[in-house]
Amino acid sequence: MKIWKNILLTCMMLAVGPVVAQEEVEPSADELLACMREMTVSQGNKDVAGRIRKGKLKIPFSLSVRGDTIAFQYKEADAWKRFDVRIKEEKADLIRVENGKAVVMAPSQYSQTIAGTDVCYEDLSLRFLYWQGGQMVDVGDDSRIKGRDCYVVQVPNPTPKVGQFAWVRMWVDKENGTTWQIDGYGADGKLKKRFSITSVQRLSDGSWFFKQMKLEVRNPQNPDRTIALDYLEMDDLPDKK
Repeated sequence: MKIWKNILLTCMMLAVGPVVAQEEVEPSADELLACMREMTVSQGNKDVAGRIRKGKLKIPFSLSVRGDTIAFQYKEADAWKRFDVRIKEEKADLIRVENGKAVVMAPSQYSQTIAGTDVCYEDLSLRFLYWQGGQMVDVGDDSRIKGRDCYVVQVPNPTPKVGQFAWVRMWVDKENGTTWQIDGYGADGKLKKRFSITSVQRLSDGSWFFKQMKLEVRNPQNPDRTIALDYLEMDDLPDKK
């Protein structure tokens, strides 16, 4: 299989790095997900900042990676709010931090949107990376994103009544590990949300990190139509030598 050297560190988990091919055997879906999870906590301490943009609305946010915890902060009504993603071997817990106290977030809150945007807590945490039973799927020519050959991984929600998606489909670059696109589907089999990288930035160590990600909310009656559009935009990362 391929060994992924990702910088996968943000809530979006879409930073990527070089891939070293040691064998020609293709990885399984669960092996790909396991590598992505491992890279979330294997890159040391990180601090990044950016914004969620919906039309003229811009919501500043920041995140910090400390061991197995990713802390998110976002500004709403002139006040900073925080929630954490605490990563465990087979799941990720979402934790609200209010007045210095940490409270486990109820599953019913996962799909609550943040600060007037269409981005919810589950979107930022990418909780589905911890689902089991993923499968590689053959989507023909649709496996290419931005001219890149991708593995297409489909993962079912083990608890379909928790969260907004019954299953998700991910496009992972075969050469460099970039997750170019993520589609979330409802129980009716219709596309609900699409996440896609629109631009990336490269660091001096040869690794890549997303610069902008687009989030499309689809019409429940006509999933080919986008009814809301948000962008997650990252500030330039320090180019460490």
